[in-house]
Amino acid sequence: MKFIPYGRQEITQADIDAVVEVLKSDFLTQGPAIENFERAVSDYVGKRHAVACCNGTAALHLAALAAGVAPGDVCIVPAITFAATANCISYCGGEVAFADVDDTVTACYDSCRALLEKYQAEKRSVKVLLTVDMAGNCCDRAAFKRLKDEFGFVWISDSCHRIVPEKDSGGPDMTVYSFHPVKHITTGEGGMVVTDSDEMAENLRLNRTHGITKDHKRFVNNSEAHDKNGEINPWYYEMQTLGFNFRITDFQAALGVSQLKRLDWSVLRRQQIVEIYKKHLGECKNIAFPRVSENGIHAYHLAIVLIDFEKIGKTRAAVMNSLRKNNIGTQVHYIPVPMLPYYAAKGDSNKLPNSMSYYKKALSLPCFPTMSDDDAMWVCENLKKCVGEL
Repeated sequence: MKFIPYGRQEITQADIDAVVEVLKSDFLTQGPAIENFERAVSDYVGKRHAVACCNGTAALHLAALAAGVAPGDVCIVPAITFAATANCISYCGGEVAFADVDDTVTACYDSCRALLEKYQAEKRSVKVLLTVDMAGNCCDRAAFKRLKDEFGFVWISDSCHRIVPEKDSGGPDMTVYSFHPVKHITTGEGGMVVTDSDEMAENLRLNRTHGITKDHKRFVNNSEAHDKNGEINPWYYEMQTLGFNFRITDFQAALGVSQLKRLDWSVLRRQQIVEIYKKHLGECKNIAFPRVSENGIHAYHLAIVLIDFEKIGKTRAAVMNSLRKNNIGTQVHYIPVPMLPYYAAKGDSNKLPNSMSYYKKALSLPCFPTMSDDDAMWVCENLKKCVGEL
């Protein structure tokens, strides 16, 4: 039996051909393939602007900068997410306030409202609220839109687990994607921010490339930018802010365009795998699944089950090791961010009961498009043995 990891990429001959074509072209970076990728994603999700960059963490950082996060600004982040969601705020000097999650494992509306009211009472406004499409599930966007209208924060959606068309224009100000190999589409490493805001898109592009612009309409030093006849000096550029080198390469972008053509199939196949899990594990008394939100497509980047390890009399490590002996890879997504040493002094995990309860039970099962139905059944059979239900 071959080893079944919890996630993996699929690379086809079409993907390879697309990359090779760019490698043989004139541009390996800052060329037309990047704009092609950005346009393809913006068309797919229905946003006016898409800004590609080197990875999902960089995309989150760029979004925080475009939101205007500055030292001392309070920003709300759900406790169950990858560390990068909180780190993008810390990079900008912001203060992270951790919210609890609900039974969808996305940001809990009541917890977020309580934090917003707390800081409002302290005469401190919340600059950014970050929601996370955890595992591919979606928060109640209509409810969070009402919160945004009431409290006036910038809303960033960390959608690194979920790339789907955005039907409503009144949602997040910016949405962030990741193209890591285990995500729905991959560029090796890569990320992107999409937005309908011209101002935010301009800021994203500026900070992506050192804070440098060659747009003559933005030039500040006109005497250097123009010759005596008022013509623009062709070599001239300006660094207008302290930006970063967060660029993605053209061959990565070409891979992204090729992969995007299979995105709908990738999501559908993941959904089919999870349906097998639910059919064969759903009646197990010590196994449960997080609630699926009614507010959008569940893209199932991850297939998470909740196991009562105390009731089955086994540790999570013992279950994971047993599955691994049968060539099944599993993982835990995630350790609550306020439990991580860096953030331990910045958030009290004891005030996040749902997050802590989830963490004690969570286990991510294999879920990727090239898994076979037999692979999924093998996972079910061995997990049921582990929990004593077979």
